[in-house]
This record gives sequence, C-alpha cells and structure tokens, in this order.
Amino acid sequence: MKDLNTALVTGGGRGIGKETAILLSEEGMNIVICSRTQKEIDSVVKEIKMLGNNHIMGRKCDVSKSDEVNNLVKETLVKYGRIDVLINNAGITYVKKLVDTTEEEWDLTLDINLKGVFLLSKAILPQMMKNNFGIIINVSSGAGKVGFEEISVYCASKFGIMGLTESVAWEVGNSDIRVMTICPGEVATKMQKDVDLQYYNLNKHKMLNPKSVAEKIRDMVFDDKKYGNGVSVDLPN
Repeated sequence: MKDLNTALVTGGGRGIGKETAILLSEEGMNIVICSRTQKEIDSVVKEIKMLGNNHIMGRKCDVSKSDEVNNLVKETLVKYGRIDVLINNAGITYVKKLVDTTEEEWDLTLDINLKGVFLLSKAILPQMMKNNFGIIINVSSGAGKVGFEEISVYCASKFGIMGLTESVAWEVGNSDIRVMTICPGEVATKMQKDVDLQYYNLNKHKMLNPKSVAEKIRDMVFDDKKYGNGVSVDLPN
C-alpha cells in the first residue's frame, strides 16, 4: 500500500468519528475533521494535539451543503496536498413511525446521511482518480440491510448508502481506489442517547463501543488484502 498522507472524517466531533480520527492520527496521518458543532470539533482538535499530532485541522461544516463541502475539500488540498482517506460518518436519526415523520425530518435525515456521502465523494474522488489511489469508507448500519420499525427514514438513508457504495465501487474498479461500507449494530453514542434515553440506559451494556467500530475502520483502511474494493463489513452487537 502507498503511504497514507491525509484523512478526512465527517461527524468527527464525537462518537465513531472522533475515535476514528484519533486512531488514524496515531498512525501518523494528517487529520481533517468536520461537524456542525464547533465546540465539539475544537475539543477533538485539542485532544489530538495533546496526543502529539499537530497535523490536525477541524472545521465546522454541514455535509448537506455543497458549498461548505467544496470549501472544506479545497482548504484541505491547499493545506495537505491530497486526501487519501475519506470516512463518511456524519449521521442523524429520528425514532418515529413513518406516519408521524415530518417532511422536514425526512429531508434532513436524507440530506445529512446520504446526500452528504454523495457530496463528499463527488468532491474528493477526482483527485483520488488523478492520483490513482484512495480509500472511501461509508458508515452505514445494520439498519442499512434490515428494516426496523420506528426508524424507517434512517433505514432508507442507510440502505441508500449501501447502493451508492456498490455503484461507486464499480465506477472506480479499474483503479487503485477502494470504496467500502461498514455496518455496525447499535453503538453507544450520544446520538443513541439523545433519541431515546430510556432505551439507551437499558441497553447500552449490549451496544458496541465507538472505539471498537473505529478500530475496525482502521483495519479496513490499512489491510487492503482483506478489505478490497466494494466490500461491506458487518459489525454486530
């Protein structure tokens, strides 16, 4: 495998994104993280610097906005020269029956969870193709393969990630670019806690730790023999 220079991690302010950024930083990579919450981003940047890596950039970015995504990618390329790894991790969910879900909630979920993957991949793939090298890992879910009640919109977005990933993997199949998905089960994150505190408290002991998901993502990044282009990795509870 070629030397990995720079990784961009969306949803990097907490949970899986934060832990992934830390692990890739420990591998000596330049790290760029983004989130819609500046306070969280600043905290992660500070933590990674305290761990000894000053090659870290954090920016507030709404991944559903093409202008913000394009500006982030341009700034990253100016600062670090290239982007070798893209981790599309940003996501939200609502726990609601379909008939109780508003159009606004549908739009926001699909915009962040699925459109964000499209926009980041579209912005970064041209330079990966120019370099004939790159790794994209899209964080889907067990709910991207099996539908569950009361999270129908979330499931739709995660199923969409699966299809998008498979299609792009075919499109780059003649290059040294790998496009993959990871499908974790329930993860003990702030998102899980915020959507249903009672359920979280009752079940958090059975949920995956964000760091264990990040460790699998790191394995997928560095083990190109085991994790080839187009693979989908299940990580059940």
